Amino acid sequence: MKKAFFLIFVFYSTITFCQETFYLEGTLAKSKIYMKIEVYKDGKETNLSATYFYQNSLKDIKLEAALKNDIYTFFFKPDNVITEKFYLKKVANNHFEGSWYNTDGKQLPVQLQPINFSNYKSNLDPYYADDKLNLVKCKFLEFKKQKTTLYNHKEFIWYSEKHCNSDFFRLGNNFSEKNKALINPILENIHIENTLAQLNCASSFEYSEGKGIEGNSTINFLNENLLGFEISRFWDCGGAHPDFGSNGFLIDLNNGRNYEIDDIIAFDKSATTEKQSDFSNFSKYRSTYFAPNLLAVITSIEHFVKPKDGDDSCDYTNTEYWDFISWNYTEKGIEFTPYFPRVDRSCEESFLVPFEKLKKYKNSKFPYSL
Repeated sequence: MKKAFFLIFVFYSTITFCQETFYLEGTLAKSKIYMKIEVYKDGKETNLSATYFYQNSLKDIKLEAALKNDIYTFFFKPDNVITEKFYLKKVANNHFEGSWYNTDGKQLPVQLQPINFSNYKSNLDPYYADDKLNLVKCKFLEFKKQKTTLYNHKEFIWYSEKHCNSDFFRLGNNFSEKNKALINPILENIHIENTLAQLNCASSFEYSEGKGIEGNSTINFLNENLLGFEISRFWDCGGAHPDFGSNGFLIDLNNGRNYEIDDIIAFDKSATTEKQSDFSNFSKYRSTYFAPNLLAVITSIEHFVKPKDGDDSCDYTNTEYWDFISWNYTEKGIEFTPYFPRVDRSCEESFLVPFEKLKKYKNSKFPYSL
């Protein structure tokens, strides 16, 4: 879902490609709306795309678009039937004005101007902040307490979000004030990011109901130092290929650090978690040391054998499927899930490795015992 919006120039012989993005806020009749318009120019050809949402909904509506004679036309076309349409003209200072129409021919005025982002502050991870409309949505999120649960005799308070299906937990009353002050802002930020993903999960085929991502969050480990949990999701945000996946978290209750799996176990001194700044070395470590050693450990438990008759669809002996695994820190050990190509995603299942089998591979920098 990460998108980067910036002006670039790439030269292919005499053809120039560039992108311009407008972030706008204003009114559709009496309703407050926010819109992003992206303009792509490739030689003499101009292509557009647009997304907008209402302040009282926050759910994206993805529009098809065209530009002709300085008129920007945007329309929503589920099931090949246009249900709403904008006709906008750019005027001074990147303001836009025009009209909105529905299928009954109802016409409403539209007035838009550039967003003043100084009004929308957030501590979002750059992954989400790249789409500046997320900064706007953050201002209007509303979380409400839903229930309280216990795990290892500790209280967890679960919250939902007003605009979509998005629930997550915070530390409850019988955690120390220090723990709550340190960890709850981290948990809230995870909840915000999950909520933004849900609100942004939209297609040009139907209006979003804020339910395109299904799944759950499960607390799997807790002691005086560490909180482990897993977020599992299935998403269908339009397009031909719905998908699923999970993320494991292990948060240090003493300092708020979220440990990656390579912070916890290391099969070689070259182990690194620097995926972005040093991806080459990270990838080399994963393929050279992590995958074959992890596979050997799991095979000693599961006794994997290569499929017969040339059927490689669920070949758990293939180290390539163990390079970039999902993982989950639990009370009994760490669960590892190999990553298969999309066509074989049904092969993905979790395999538990008890802590006893992993102790000799513990990263020396990890401050706790397994």
